Amino acid sequence: MEVNLILFKKDGSTRTFHLPSTVTVIGRRKDCDLCVPLMSVSRRHCELNLDQGRLTIRDLGSKNGTFLNGAKVSESAVKPGDVLKIGTLYFGVQIDGRPENIETMRPAEVPPAAQPPQKKTVPAEDSFEDIIDEISDIDLNQTLGESSMGINP
Repeated sequence: MEVNLILFKKDGSTRTFHLPSTVTVIGRRKDCDLCVPLMSVSRRHCELNLDQGRLTIRDLGSKNGTFLNGAKVSESAVKPGDVLKIGTLYFGVQIDGRPENIETMRPAEVPPAAQPPQKKTVPAEDSFEDIIDEISDIDLNQTLGESSMGINP
């Protein structure tokens, strides 16, 4: 089972992250599988677990909560096409290539780009740590419109 998280950026582009293992911890700490260096994301925010062909998400006591399709969840099953909100970031869930059209998952809060969105796919051999090193705080701030201290008014 191949699971991808599609990050919807505020400029309309997307970034695809392949889940590296059966348990993926998302948070601000550098030892998380997906390290997101934003203050809106807790140190250990949530965990995605792939077990026997079933994907679940579990909040790890985050300050801002973990949301699935707009509803705050403590633990829930995740299916293709669902949208996760982690801190101020929106991720679409693609499982085994479904849904094919990722634009169907784009949240209303993240408008499409004036031109067709650019899709970046992360090679499977790259680790999340390598990817986050590539995406600096400045890049995230510019792309997502967020300061390191939270959302700008």
